[in-house]
Amino acid sequence: MKILFSNIGYAKGIGGTLLEHLTRLDRHIYTAPIVQKHALAQLKTIIDGENPDLCCFVEIDKGSFHSGYFNQIAPLMDEDYRFHDIADKYGASSLLGRMPLHAGKCNAFLAKTSFPYERLYFTHGNKRLIYRIALPGDITLFFAHFSLQRKVREKQFREINRLLKETAGEIIIMADFNILNGFSELSPLLGGTDLHVLNLETEHTFTFHRSKLVLDLCLCSASLARRATLKVIQQPFSDHAALLLDY
Repeated sequence: MKILFSNIGYAKGIGGTLLEHLTRLDRHIYTAPIVQKHALAQLKTIIDGENPDLCCFVEIDKGSFHSGYFNQIAPLMDEDYRFHDIADKYGASSLLGRMPLHAGKCNAFLAKTSFPYERLYFTHGNKRLIYRIALPGDITLFFAHFSLQRKVREKQFREINRLLKETAGEIIIMADFNILNGFSELSPLLGGTDLHVLNLETEHTFTFHRSKLVLDLCLCSASLARRATLKVIQQPFSDHAALLLDY
């Protein structure tokens, strides 16, 4: 089975170079649908080329002022990928998710077949949505977008650690972990589990000018990690790379 994880950066078409950030600064306020469609076409090329069974997205817009009310999941769907869910990353009851600067900001998934899933929520931070998806073979996938604030992020790591300990079978976690200070930050999440980080510390997944960091990670149960491979795929439309898990 193949799982793709991608932070698409709201399809603004802003990569990791300083020039792009400076010359495309206006896209943080408004990104024309034609720009979004071009970025999403590049993502669709990756999807078609890699042929994953399940695609997981963070920083995707379901239609807001910033995107000209363009629903970004729609161009990614076709006859092969008919099953999806897209939800506010702040939580349905969050006031923040209804404010103009944040409305429409979501996480989502797209799949070839229907998988049982739940939306769970952190009790700490602003970005609270966690998807829990039941996969064949008694495997549970969690994917999320962790806080940029280190203290909040640590609390979220402890929360998900408790979730993991309550989950039977093999586990996968794919996320933008935002571990700005390196892999040592993962200790509260990994404690008391048999999870392995599949990423190499030398292969970056995020670029900003000269800064290259490993922020997007895939963690697996030890038994799953032994038969799994992880591929890092650079995305020209985002400052984040995509991850492709194959097991």
